[in-house]
Amino acid sequence: MEATGRREREHLAHRGEILRAAGKVFAARGFFQTTMSEIARAAEFGTGSLYKYFKSKGDLYFTLIDEKTDEINRLVKAELSRKTSAIERIKKVLILELEFMEQNRDFFRIYTSEGSRFEWSIKDDCGKKIHDKMVDYIHLLAQVLKEGMKAGELKPLDPLDLAHAFEGIVHSFIFEWLISQESYPLISKAETILDIFLKGAEKKERRK
Repeated sequence: MEATGRREREHLAHRGEILRAAGKVFAARGFFQTTMSEIARAAEFGTGSLYKYFKSKGDLYFTLIDEKTDEINRLVKAELSRKTSAIERIKKVLILELEFMEQNRDFFRIYTSEGSRFEWSIKDDCGKKIHDKMVDYIHLLAQVLKEGMKAGELKPLDPLDLAHAFEGIVHSFIFEWLISQESYPLISKAETILDIFLKGAEKKERRK
């Protein structure tokens, strides 16, 4: 039993080392320019060893996307679960999302710039996993917005529609930032996003 546990820990540790190395290589070289042998060298593994953990370069890349999605979801869910006002939680979640994208810009730009060239079967498998996680997040966000409506902070609108609207605004700013040739901090758009969202959602009595 102890030997099995040790092997499992070693397996997970090696897998993590490969993913971290792959993230750096993909960010520097792009998906299509990167080879498995380059990732193996960066991770200090033999190329053949990589295939014990990942079926292909595409599998490795989309595993990274999936794990990065899990990472931001954990941060966001923790913030949404706090016992502060709905608006305060929305503000904190927005900052978390924008900061996370800034920290991982080079990595996510790969998918934005090269995504149309990925094999559809790979994208569909990955897209389904990420979509399911996004649906869970949207429903949690909608619950927080519903609490804000009950507390009189927000207009009595459909909370699910409002959650989709919020993320739609956020994602449009993120996408523009990712493809922009102009260099500017994404976090600088936080106030604009909040202004657009809250002035359409905040009750008029609160605007004094």
